[in-house]
Amino acid sequence: MPIFRLTIRHDDQLLGHFESDLPAALQAIRKIAASLSASGYSLDLLVAHSERRLLETGPDGVRMISREPLFAPAPLEQYLDSAP
Repeated sequence: MPIFRLTIRHDDQLLGHFESDLPAALQAIRKIAASLSASGYSLDLLVAHSERRLLETGPDGVRMISREPLFAPAPLEQYLDSAP
């Protein structure tokens, strides 16, 4: 299941981002993008293509300490225009 990150800007000022990894993430991105684009916000879409993991090994085995998604830019229009 992909992780989507929508970066939100207004007047070239970064306001923040919306990130979702839920099963309905693409539908959420579509709804938010439609709403914000109509209000004059500029948006960039990033999609996680892999992740970096920090592991610890010990007497009890290996455990994951943390994970960080690695994002790549994606064309927002392609995801907005594609079928559900």
